[in-house]
Amino acid sequence: MPTATPLRSGFRFGVPELPHEFAHPPLIEAWLGVEFTAPADLSRIEPAEWRRRLGPEWPAVCRTIGAAERHIPDVTQLEKQLRNVMSDRAIRFGGQGFSFGWLGHDGSLYPRYETIRDGFVTTLDAVRSALPELGLPRQTSVSYLNRIPRGTVWTKPRDWTFFRLWQPNPLQKLKIGPEDFAGRWQFPLDADRGTLTIELTHETLAENSNEAESLWLRLTASGPTDNEEASLFDGLDYGREMVVRAFNELVTADAKDYWGVAPRKKAGSAT
Repeated sequence: MPTATPLRSGFRFGVPELPHEFAHPPLIEAWLGVEFTAPADLSRIEPAEWRRRLGPEWPAVCRTIGAAERHIPDVTQLEKQLRNVMSDRAIRFGGQGFSFGWLGHDGSLYPRYETIRDGFVTTLDAVRSALPELGLPRQTSVSYLNRIPRGTVWTKPRDWTFFRLWQPNPLQKLKIGPEDFAGRWQFPLDADRGTLTIELTHETLAENSNEAESLWLRLTASGPTDNEEASLFDGLDYGREMVVRAFNELVTADAKDYWGVAPRKKAGSAT
């Protein structure tokens, strides 16, 4: 039997089992996305048409969102977003493709990767039926957004060392503080598997805001496909695995203890 040989599914024989899950993780959004080689304009499809194809749980209301709502400070691209009636699922349509995501801002529990993948498949079927001229998939992305409020694993910027890439007071002699800090790191993945992007941002809030001051930690694995549907799903599975493993590498043991540890899952199980 081969050992440590990459498979297109993203799983490998002979590798350590997947990291522990957390009892109450900071995860607040999870997105699965695809871009196409020769996309039609998804934004020209009316929300009522998406409702007809996706079902009555999707109101025929589409709104535009920007960088602030996505917690990506340096991105100016606008996207159209549909939300379901429970406001725990959303679909975002961009210029090249779409993303299907889970939203946990209201405290809803993460439904596990398999459930989000099923929602992505349903959306892909609806997109292809509405736009039969749509091209082949060319790139996948898996993005997990974590919200880490002040008063949890940190109270002062000096506590941000729970995140292993953070260097405390890097510009202290210039009297530049870390407030509203935004950092971005990119790492290549195995062979032709794409890129892991890690973004850490600190957002201060207005005085009248009811939300807690927070750090936002986003991990995104994106990479090319082989221009076929099977490769699309292999890319998503691989990206999810890389994001899960990277998060566990990036945070300290004390932070993991704070979020609690759930029973371990074997490699190949849904996460």
